[in-house]
Amino acid sequence: MSARSFEDAMGLLTRNGQPLDPVAGGRLLETLAHEGDARAAERLAVVSGAGFGRAVDWEAALRWLGAAAEGGYELARKQLRLLTGRSDLEDWNSASRSVDIDAWAGARPIRTVVGSPRVEVAASFMDAACCAWVMERAAPLQTAATVYNPSNAQGMQHDTRTNTVALFTIASLDVPTLLIRERISNTAGVPVTNLERFNVLRYLPGQRFADHVDFLDPAMFEREIAERGQRVATFLVYLNQDYQEGETSFSRIQKGFRGRTGDALLFRNVDAQGQPDRLTLHEGRPPVGGEKWLLSQFIRDKAQATG
Repeated sequence: MSARSFEDAMGLLTRNGQPLDPVAGGRLLETLAHEGDARAAERLAVVSGAGFGRAVDWEAALRWLGAAAEGGYELARKQLRLLTGRSDLEDWNSASRSVDIDAWAGARPIRTVVGSPRVEVAASFMDAACCAWVMERAAPLQTAATVYNPSNAQGMQHDTRTNTVALFTIASLDVPTLLIRERISNTAGVPVTNLERFNVLRYLPGQRFADHVDFLDPAMFEREIAERGQRVATFLVYLNQDYQEGETSFSRIQKGFRGRTGDALLFRNVDAQGQPDRLTLHEGRPPVGGEKWLLSQFIRDKAQATG
């Protein structure tokens, strides 16, 4: 038996009490999984699907997910129920082999609804079960959302943004959320490596995000743009619809969008010349009579760090 624990492996993957070493963390997970640790097998599925410290390997990801489910780990079983669309599973390894990665990750139809700035809509981008899964996973991760403080280059709370946000890491991602990221990248026509971390926003009644832009101002972020790239697009998925108002409102073009459950909105934050498009100024308006949940995925023009 390994002398090191699951917590040791996660520390290596998340820099929690240990230097970041995803290669060593993945190897330790693999050792633990071979010894029968179902939690380790489930995280190894995520590490394999994300390509964190190793090459992306979806066959391995599903194999490890099946092993975790076979070992009795309920989180892995829930993922396989969602991925297969079946609630009556008993043979978990067989179920893992039946998952259709291409169907999950494939591009969805999308159409342009505004030419300048370029705004596109993908109806029914995710089904209701998938939306419910993302909300369930994001709920315990919610923290106060912040805005950029130019005086110290850190995030700060401000009354212009009062909603909460869940930021997913290698410790909280799962196989379905990884496949949603693949679907986003294919629908938007960009490499999945250019996606920032997976975010889920929650707005309680009255909470909002006042007018803002998502691109990085070159005058303020020259170094970050050079190192990590410009934030060229934003992909939103409306995870629920049981609230009133709460539109995504583009102030300068006087257009508002409020999708049904699973609908997606893609807008390009730069123009055809790659310059920041100030027509993308937009507001997350406050919902009335219910909570608003949004998946928010920023897209850069350079590859981002995994994990």
